[in-house]
Amino acid sequence: MSLYKGKNQGHLVNVCIWRHPFDVFLGLKIMTGISGQNAGFAQLPEAVRVLQRQLERLYLSRSELERELQELRATQPLMLTRPPRPSLLVRILMRISKRLRQRHCLDVLRQSELFDAAWYLKTYEDVRTAGMDPALHYLLNGASDLRNPGPHFDTEHYLTLYPDIRDNKMNPLFHYMVAGFDEKRSIRPGMPVIPDPAQDKRNV
Repeated sequence: MSLYKGKNQGHLVNVCIWRHPFDVFLGLKIMTGISGQNAGFAQLPEAVRVLQRQLERLYLSRSELERELQELRATQPLMLTRPPRPSLLVRILMRISKRLRQRHCLDVLRQSELFDAAWYLKTYEDVRTAGMDPALHYLLNGASDLRNPGPHFDTEHYLTLYPDIRDNKMNPLFHYMVAGFDEKRSIRPGMPVIPDPAQDKRNV
């Protein structure tokens, strides 16, 4: 924080500027004994008035950039680490063993950047109170209850847009990690929605 101090006709003027990395907060505090805001501003030193105008323009520019950033975050998916495709033997065994399929799904969920275990436990107090594994809960119950695995994936949005996932009782986040990302499916409100690939196949 930097502080400018000056005197104007016997009145103390303080200008405070706070700066934080990547997130600049600019504040201007003018303390005078002059009655009336307009009258006080008119009698301030010219340098202080120029500084105030610059701070106001920077603050407005920062607000506009933050708004654009929020819009960009809403329309673009996160960069994801894709799970490796299981070998042919493992895929055959998973068709036979429900336990093996569940273990594979859990591994995919836990490794996904879209699954936030700490957020899940903080958001859903009943899961935290019961001491349940958040990934296991989302796999077995959370998705069917339309709970979200993290702040960047909307379960209800995904299942509403893509009824083929819901009808096949697939976990929405697992599906997105293994197939939906490549199909450019929308995972939250605000993201572009392309035609349902499964619906396109049925219409052919």
